[in-house]
Formats: sequence, C-alpha cells, structure tokens
Amino acid sequence: MKKGDIVFSRGDSPLSKLIQYFDGGNWSHVSVAIDDNHVIDSRFPKGVQIRHFDLNYYEVIPANADVDKAKEWLNFRYDVSLFLWLSFRWGKPWDTPDEAICNELVIHSLDTPELSGLTPNQLYKVLKN
Repeated sequence: MKKGDIVFSRGDSPLSKLIQYFDGGNWSHVSVAIDDNHVIDSRFPKGVQIRHFDLNYYEVIPANADVDKAKEWLNFRYDVSLFLWLSFRWGKPWDTPDEAICNELVIHSLDTPELSGLTPNQLYKVLKN
C-alpha cells in the first residue's frame, strides 16, 4: 500500500454487514492510503481523520488520489444525512458542505466529481475496471 492508493474494507459489525447487504457487495468502507500504516477516512461518529491502518478484510486498488485534497477535509464531521440519502435515494442528495462520508472523501481526493453519489461497492467497480 502506498500513498494515494484506495483501500476498500469491511468489518464484522452489524452496521458493516448492513451496508454490504444494501449496497450489494463485499465492501462497506473506503479510505485513502497515506503510507503503509495510515489512512484518511470518514467514520461515524468522529468524521474525517487520519487513522492507523488496522483492518483485517480489505483490498487495495492502486490509484493516484491526492492526499493533500483529502486532508483539506480533516475534522469534517460525519455526514449522517448523506449516508441516509444513499440508503433511500429520495429527492436531491442531502449533502452538508462541511461534513463527509467515506466515499465522498475518496471521490474528492480523486478529483472525480462525476462519481458523486456512488456507494463504496459502486466506486469499487468503477476503479477496478
């Protein structure tokens, strides 16, 4: 894993399993690698932070994500409303400008706004191909 790679992951928690079920894939989370031991991501409830990489179930996709762009969102709160919108997709996205979810952060760091609204598994399929 190197700086700018995209890391897709899943956990054993009920929330992770629920996300996988509704998203129809293996992954419930996505983050940007900073180095071999750290990622930047957005997790509930603390939001966007740099974290020690300690995941068991993951796949790394080589990419050139802009880590500095991801760091622009450090300390953004977790965007619960956008997370809920992705679950129901009713009306316009319920996006809060100073909050972020994991896939939104990754899309920002890849500078690919055309991928906005993709879930972790949808993003995985796009990046894998």
